[in-house]
Amino acid sequence: MKKNYFLLLCALAGFTGQSFGQHKCATTEMHQEYKRRDPRVADYEKQLQEDTKRFIEKHKISKSSLGKTTWAAHNDTDYYDIPMVVHIMHSYANDNVADTTIYRLIKNLNIVFNAQNPDLAGVIAPFKPYIGKAKFRFHLATIDPTGQPTTGITRRFSYLANGGDDQVKMDQWSPTNYLNLWVETKIGRGTAGGTVLAYATLPSGSASFPFYDGVISDYNFLNQDNTIQHEIGHYLNLYHPWNSSGGDVGEACGDDDVDDTPPTKGHFSTCPLYDSSCATNYYKIYTRVTTGVADSLVNYPDTTNVQNIMDYSSCTNMFTKGQVVRMRASLNSNVAGRNNLWDSLNLIRTGIGNGLVDLKPVTDFIVRTTAAPSSAFSFFAFPGVNTYFFNRSWRDTVTKVDLTFSNGATPASTTLTGAAINANVPVKFTEPGWATVTMAATGNNSGTTTTTYNHSIFVADPNATDPNNYMQDFAPTGDVAKWPMFNYYNNEFKWEIANVGMYDGYSAKYKGFDDRINPFINQYPLTGTPVGDVDDLFSVPVNLSGFGSAPVYLNFFYSAASRSARSVDITDTLLIDYATGATASSVNPTWVNFKKIAKSELINRGVYSFPYTPTSVTDWSPRAIQVPELAKKAYTVFRFRYKPNVGEDDFSSGNNFYMDRVSFGSFPASVSNTTNANVDVAVVPNPTHGNAYVIVKDAENSIANVVVTDITGKVVFTASQQISGSAARFEIPQSAIPVTGMYLVQTTTGNQTNIQKLVVY
Repeated sequence: MKKNYFLLLCALAGFTGQSFGQHKCATTEMHQEYKRRDPRVADYEKQLQEDTKRFIEKHKISKSSLGKTTWAAHNDTDYYDIPMVVHIMHSYANDNVADTTIYRLIKNLNIVFNAQNPDLAGVIAPFKPYIGKAKFRFHLATIDPTGQPTTGITRRFSYLANGGDDQVKMDQWSPTNYLNLWVETKIGRGTAGGTVLAYATLPSGSASFPFYDGVISDYNFLNQDNTIQHEIGHYLNLYHPWNSSGGDVGEACGDDDVDDTPPTKGHFSTCPLYDSSCATNYYKIYTRVTTGVADSLVNYPDTTNVQNIMDYSSCTNMFTKGQVVRMRASLNSNVAGRNNLWDSLNLIRTGIGNGLVDLKPVTDFIVRTTAAPSSAFSFFAFPGVNTYFFNRSWRDTVTKVDLTFSNGATPASTTLTGAAINANVPVKFTEPGWATVTMAATGNNSGTTTTTYNHSIFVADPNATDPNNYMQDFAPTGDVAKWPMFNYYNNEFKWEIANVGMYDGYSAKYKGFDDRINPFINQYPLTGTPVGDVDDLFSVPVNLSGFGSAPVYLNFFYSAASRSARSVDITDTLLIDYATGATASSVNPTWVNFKKIAKSELINRGVYSFPYTPTSVTDWSPRAIQVPELAKKAYTVFRFRYKPNVGEDDFSSGNNFYMDRVSFGSFPASVSNTTNANVDVAVVPNPTHGNAYVIVKDAENSIANVVVTDITGKVVFTASQQISGSAARFEIPQSAIPVTGMYLVQTTTGNQTNIQKLVVY
């Protein structure tokens, strides 16, 4: 297996286990990681430096004039209009910020980048001549990449909202056409060190990693402390004022390649308006480009620009004129395509100048186990038990929501208006199966959107199944429809029915193979890592009360592989939980975990670098799990919760997991297997309370004969078959072994004979 760099999620996107001290912004750390991964980033940096020099020469900007109150090239009438899209990645909590929060952000951006913020009056005297007016206008796009009208805001329910960082940057719109801003619950999963508020991709990093291009922020800081203004400064090629020090804020003097921001150590959450520790007697001598002869000397302020937005101080309010030149230069460079953002054709393509559009609402809801908005979500409903619907429709101010429910629901319909528009709606279902939910959301002035959801809520059967002689093989002819599968986050990692099985060609498959790797982009994984995902498969309710004091086993066969041979990389887990006593209860039953399967317990077929599929009955292994005594009730549901994960290699995420022939009984499942010379014989399942199978593998492809006798020696079954393709399969029907007890299975191939015991219960 090819060993690549540490997975982006941990080292580059999630900050897991790293300490970032007092950092408010992680742009520098991210950029250094990009440079480590791709040496071209340094080349793009050099190109940007040259592009900045050419921009200054082209516009005849004299650096010696930057400190003057009149600067013709700076005070021009040209504005840069920049289309934006905001992607809200949320968990249906406070992180699902309102559109009004985004509108306020856009307004604040335009105030600050046009030097209209009132607090500029407090800029200290030495820097008043250097206040920069960028003349940037930010706009939410009104046309999306497909040409459809948009508000410039997208929303996605995501497990990656909590610290997914670069991996949560899904739904990206072309970064050469739109400035993408992602909003998540928090930056980084790690808790060590200080709080990271946001970070951005510098143009040189974006050129190598365009699928991460943009700004990402903790939702709490969208309109606080000039956080997004700071990050857009980075996005337009500004550094922290102490950048060249190579250290953290406050550690050592450094510079940022901008002359009118004097050297500094930077300041964290303090505001010493005058700080000359790094800038005493600070000046610059400029030479003419044409002759190389000294042109002028500029005596810049002998104090650092503590109020600069690119600092971490508590009183930031300004960009300098030199920073404005640098940002404008980045918008005129083709590095990362920033020069296309404000192109006139792109402004037409993205709908800039059209004004905000009124669009119909997008219907959306979340279902929780209690009336508390913070309770666990669950779309698996127990009959006669309240589940709680919460309206989460968006895109317009929603004034009315109409809900209609099937499956004998109480209430069958309801209407939400006014202050109760987002109130919880308790609903009890009585009829099993997938419920139909029809939702109509009416906007303030844009009309009504009506959506019918057919596979969002599943209601469990009120009648428990008799586990005796019951086996779920996931064939369409059985009751597989009563085993619902939930892909909560609508992604590629999910449970599904596979057209391959231990015997009959069907099984339950967890698609865990991570195929996001794009071989054309440096072999790096794109967005949407499986870390944090969760997907559920539920059983039918079963009545386990009749087993008394005898043990009860949950039996199944499984077949699974990994993409890595290193144990540390095998991090997928299968959690098996149970819940009891659901019917006619006032509250949802509690799910109790009683088995966690991971590592070698989960993987039985070794390493596959491609999507794994079992090809032979011998690829399957039995698993018997004793059910806890507290689960032996008259109504018990089992939940199979798969949690995919990743390891240290880019290619070390999990592979596919298959499960088949799920049953419940007093005996654990097993496979009797015997090898004799070049003949391999397996009797499965063993013990059994239904059909049994004999699989014979013989490299010589001879004729196989099977004879089954009961305990008295009476022959109850015989069969003969030519082995084809090195294997043959015999089915011993239940009718041949109807009596509980022990049978003997004799298999003969050529001059070799195997005898095995078969237990029937």
